[in-house]
Amino acid sequence: MNLAGVLGAVTLAFAVSVAADKNKYIFVPPVELLNQMTDEEINEHIRKAVPIPPLATSTYHLAMLAKDEVGAVAKLRGLVQAMFSAHEVLSRYLSSWEELEAAGVEAEGFASHPLHAYALTKHVSLGWPHVEAVLQAVSNLSQDTEWLLSRREKRGVPTGEDLATVAGGLARLHDYYSLNLTALAHAQLVSAIDARPVPAGITPSALDLHRIGSEAVSHNVLNSGVDFLRAALDRLDGNASFVKTLDTFDRPRNLRQTDLKKAEKFHDQVLEKKGSRSTFHSTYEKPFNKTLARKKKYHKKDEVILGELGNTVQGLKQYQRLCRGEDLRPVDITSRLYCRYVTNGSPLYKIGPLRMEVQSLDPYVVTLEEVVTPSETADLVEASARYLMRSSTVRANGGSVESFMRTSSTAWMLDSDLPVLSELTHRIEQIAGINAQQNRGAELYQVVNYGVGGHYTVHHDFVHRGLVNNRIATFLIYLKDVPQGGSTVFPWVGTSVRPKRGSALLWYNMDRAGSPDQRLQHGACPVLLGDKWVINKWIFYGGQLHTIPCNPEKKDDVIKQPQA
Repeated sequence: MNLAGVLGAVTLAFAVSVAADKNKYIFVPPVELLNQMTDEEINEHIRKAVPIPPLATSTYHLAMLAKDEVGAVAKLRGLVQAMFSAHEVLSRYLSSWEELEAAGVEAEGFASHPLHAYALTKHVSLGWPHVEAVLQAVSNLSQDTEWLLSRREKRGVPTGEDLATVAGGLARLHDYYSLNLTALAHAQLVSAIDARPVPAGITPSALDLHRIGSEAVSHNVLNSGVDFLRAALDRLDGNASFVKTLDTFDRPRNLRQTDLKKAEKFHDQVLEKKGSRSTFHSTYEKPFNKTLARKKKYHKKDEVILGELGNTVQGLKQYQRLCRGEDLRPVDITSRLYCRYVTNGSPLYKIGPLRMEVQSLDPYVVTLEEVVTPSETADLVEASARYLMRSSTVRANGGSVESFMRTSSTAWMLDSDLPVLSELTHRIEQIAGINAQQNRGAELYQVVNYGVGGHYTVHHDFVHRGLVNNRIATFLIYLKDVPQGGSTVFPWVGTSVRPKRGSALLWYNMDRAGSPDQRLQHGACPVLLGDKWVINKWIFYGGQLHTIPCNPEKKDDVIKQPQA
């Protein structure tokens, strides 16, 4: 996205959104079924229909929306010009006719009077050619009209739901990165992770801030909801423009102090009953009510739990701190980490070994640089973009569901889709010493693009679907650099990894006995600025049986560590 992306996306989504049914996405079966289908079956049943693009959860499709809107507006301007000319000519023609009506043109025998005959003949002979010309001009634009009317069905336009998702993304960004809302109200992006202002070309109105605050409350991001509602009132009190051109189609809103007070009260009630954070809500650590804020429970010191699984709330708090750039590991851990060049004994990397950086020794997590080239990353983005659909999360019963816990878009890619994908599979096998072949040793490639504030909250790649088809390891590759936000973090390890184009992140979800390592729960931090793309390959436990024997007594890493 460009520099105006964060502010512009919510405005652009709203500027072209109209009342409509929810986007209809083509059906995608659970991953288990995808992995059992042949390439031909996937192309026939999954890719045959072109889905309506997931506009709100993909920066790629938001960029395509901007390009599509440029074309739509050009056609609309042509229509307006033709219609304006038609309106002017037809108004003059009708005014001329009204003079004849006043003279009794509809009366029998009107044309028998020579002056009447002259006036009638003059009216039609001189006026009608102009009428024909403007009507022809409008008619010539019929294809443009058809294009505009078919736009929703063929290319997709954002709906109110998309606007709510983008607004919710802005609320999430404030929740995680403490945006300076005063600067934001003046078209400057400033956050806790980067105090340097990033200018935008669009200034949000009081109505925009109120909408974002309202969506934040509806999504239970209550701390952000309160702050955005307050910012809306501040902007209104500051004599700023209340209604802008982009607000033309927005419904009237009463920006009242009572809305803010209600939000603050609701915030405190949720904080009292449920604590400051869960998978489904967030508040500040302390209530707004000064009396409640005196309670001892709101003055406890934050603790850090590493190397073992803590409770959900603790994990989410450490996840947020890591997203903000904190390193939670003590010096005695970080001092033992190292970088080196590795070949893993593969002839492929004898001449050009990979630079490996150890992020954690126990559990073992490493990054590997330049696994794919810049041109290959560009090819992967271009090839996968047309298959993107709204990401979902796996349910306990094996099904999938769209969730606010994960806001991104996913494309499933076959090894046969691009030469670079089969080559990449070979590289993964050489790097990690495993079987990464599609279906036999690993799942399909998953390409993910994130939207405004796109994230994936703390989760584990291990899923409960039997041992053989479970995800023993994750090999994740970053396809683009991300200027701000978007890190991959491990709350119970205490480390975070920033996206770097072409680099890979490798970790093991299970031990040799097939038990999940819960310390490897991880999350994708919200993208504050930029365009985040990743591709990952999940490695099957069952696909490694011929190379790594099962040993229930041995709890070490299943896959050997890359060697120098």
